[in-house]
Amino acid sequence: MKALALYLPAFHEIPENNQWWGDGFTEWDNVKSGKSYYQGHVQPVEPIQNDYYDLSHSADIVKQIKLAQSYSISGFIMYHYWFSQDKQLFTKPAKLLRNQIKEKIEYAFCWANESWITTWHGKDPNTLIEQTYGPASEWRSHIEYLHTFFEDERYIKINGHPLLFIYKPNNIPDYENMLDFWNTVLAKKGMESVYAVEFISSKNRTLFSQKTNAVVEFEPLYTTYFDLPLVKTAKRAFAKLTKQIDFQDYDILWRKILQRQRTYSGKPIFKSCFVSWDNSPRKEKNSMIVKGATAAKFQSYLSQLVSSDRPYTRDDYLIINAWNEWSEGAFLEPSKQYGYDYLQAVKNAL
Repeated sequence: MKALALYLPAFHEIPENNQWWGDGFTEWDNVKSGKSYYQGHVQPVEPIQNDYYDLSHSADIVKQIKLAQSYSISGFIMYHYWFSQDKQLFTKPAKLLRNQIKEKIEYAFCWANESWITTWHGKDPNTLIEQTYGPASEWRSHIEYLHTFFEDERYIKINGHPLLFIYKPNNIPDYENMLDFWNTVLAKKGMESVYAVEFISSKNRTLFSQKTNAVVEFEPLYTTYFDLPLVKTAKRAFAKLTKQIDFQDYDILWRKILQRQRTYSGKPIFKSCFVSWDNSPRKEKNSMIVKGATAAKFQSYLSQLVSSDRPYTRDDYLIINAWNEWSEGAFLEPSKQYGYDYLQAVKNAL
């Protein structure tokens, strides 16, 4: 089984962020804004050796690839922000990987198909960019773009089919027709159809389409939405209503993951998990913090997940949230606070 880590490409400057949040803004600004809300709360987290990298530089991406490979991370699932044929964001890291970087690394995309709304730092909700889907001409532009990556021998194929995760398939008005259209275009180019994987979470609560090839449960938000008892669910709702921090227990969430037997009409399930979770740098007191995480626990639970025998789970890839979601507390990359412990946990577990 190979480990793939979700990968956030937002650690570089773009004009849109400069306009919305101020000149020079990158995701590191969110990370640095972290505050400690209780005794022992580790915030702000800091990359080891002050490595506030810039993903518009190929050398920084190469460094990440070499680090991942040295700790048994086989590849990245890169978030893909395609809002329309006229609007895409954070494309530079993927383009650098496709066009310039030669290092061997497996990768695939997750289309994060949702509108961007100003929910960070207690701001009133306002739409920054609306996610649109458009007619067939829009679909063609999108699949033509994706095809340039699918041609890369490093892009992950499942029995020859390019792997593509979709965050909210239920939001796509003509999802099945879009897939059919995409696959027709790919066939004319001599390529196999897309291997489409639905994210299952509170945003997409069950299998949306039989034309989807597989599913993956987005952790820990899947477990906190579906698997907590009624009392804890009520406490979560009260915390959100009163804008208090929603505290969850690391061990409880992981036990729910390991005990799960839910299936999805016989569709294959990618095993999935999370490193830890603390999105207070983004959401402040309207956040969720999972307490009790350690690298030793992560290694133990990950080992159990790898060897578990839940029905319909695939045995080729394991999905970890995440490589570098620093503002959500879900990161494998080395930090001043935890060193290389979580990376070593992955290597040991596998």
